[in-house]
Amino acid sequence: MAIDNVTVKKIVIPDRFKPVLGASGFYFMMMAVFIYFAPDVFLQVGMFTAVFLSLPLFIIMGLSLVFVTVSGEIDLSFPSTLALTGLIFSLTLTATDYNFWLAFLASVTTGVACGLFVGFLVTKLGFSSLITTLGVNFMFAGITQVLNKGQLRQFPKFDDSPIRAAVVGSWGPIPAQLIWGLGIALILGIIFNRHRFGIHVHIAGDNPEAGRAMGVNISRVKVLCFVLVGVCCSITSTISILMNSTYYSTMGEGYLLPVLAAVFVGGTPVTGGKGTIAGLVIGATTVVFINTGVVAVGLDGYYTGLGFGLVIILSLLGHRALSGRLSR
Repeated sequence: MAIDNVTVKKIVIPDRFKPVLGASGFYFMMMAVFIYFAPDVFLQVGMFTAVFLSLPLFIIMGLSLVFVTVSGEIDLSFPSTLALTGLIFSLTLTATDYNFWLAFLASVTTGVACGLFVGFLVTKLGFSSLITTLGVNFMFAGITQVLNKGQLRQFPKFDDSPIRAAVVGSWGPIPAQLIWGLGIALILGIIFNRHRFGIHVHIAGDNPEAGRAMGVNISRVKVLCFVLVGVCCSITSTISILMNSTYYSTMGEGYLLPVLAAVFVGGTPVTGGKGTIAGLVIGATTVVFINTGVVAVGLDGYYTGLGFGLVIILSLLGHRALSGRLSR
């Protein structure tokens, strides 16, 4: 009896989906471990609501870092830029008798100026972005400390304001800032994947010489990416101040490692030319859950750094299993 040949088609996953699948797979495996060891914590809705309060801050900052990294650069100055824009927001808020919009405009203007300054050093003077932004981080932090003089600034008048309710209030069980963060991610995702500027960002990191031959202003693209970091710093610092009704000059120091980890866990390689916005959102979610998960399973908070390191290494292994190019 003859048996007909059966052709089995191999399912091919497009390259652009592999980083997102890798980040998602790692996130669900991590959550499965946390649920297994601490079901009383991770099966409670309140725990997720608490995590979602701070998650948007890391998402917004990480989004801007994806643009910079894909363009072939790196930015380590964003923690002090965040603190500086927050200080300008606080000072303007006090000087204008709590005029939120003027304070926010001043903060955004400061963020744009910081981005232009970093972009000028990197593109016009040809300095290494790694070393330059490291130095700028110390410089901006020093400026912030000098201007603030170690003060803890509080804004109790904002506790019951409509603006605070709209930005960091509660939309049912969902924190309002999470909606804003996902909205910004959607807008930047469309720009990154569909807009001409997003295409130019990819070209700047993948093959800048070919981009210049095509008429793309690579320097301007990179400067705009650094400006985006400054704008996202101002948005993040404003949300943080509204959440706590407090400003302190070291507010940006806790963002450096988690945000960078979120970028890399999300599948954006340091080599430039490739990256993913959806992967960043998943990577940020993974990183933020580590803080809660480490404590929930009964470990000291000192193990958080170890958790970040393991997450980065294991996620890189996962990305390499899907696409070797991502790890090189």
